[in-house]
Amino acid sequence: MHQKNSAIFELLKNLEISLHKEKRKNIDWLNTILHDDFLEIAKSGYVYSKKIVIDELTTEFKMVSPIFSQDFNIKWLDENIALITYQSYEINKSDHPFNKALRSSIWQLSVSGTWQLRFHQGTIMAAQPLGNITP
Repeated sequence: MHQKNSAIFELLKNLEISLHKEKRKNIDWLNTILHDDFLEIAKSGYVYSKKIVIDELTTEFKMVSPIFSQDFNIKWLDENIALITYQSYEINKSDHPFNKALRSSIWQLSVSGTWQLRFHQGTIMAAQPLGNITP
């Protein structure tokens, strides 16, 4: 990966991770980082707009358990648009991962030079793989 692209990948990865932490309650930061046309398809299958996501994140009482993420990848859709994919999970009281999901996000470089999240989708991972399905 080109050095510039590698640095952008690290930046976008850190932005994704920051959405899993306390920063998700900062309205000003969320308004900056989420594109005006932001759309999320949640693990539940429901579709949410920027306004709804900001309202939900900033009023949630307390995160039940921390969200962990791994296996980040990047695909460039354009020189200013990147698709980030990764896995997320939580850890239960017995130190076992649960609530595993595959996630994808489309990040777009704004005119002002800020990376903004344009789209996000979470898909629940099955506990066991289905048969011998290969990609």
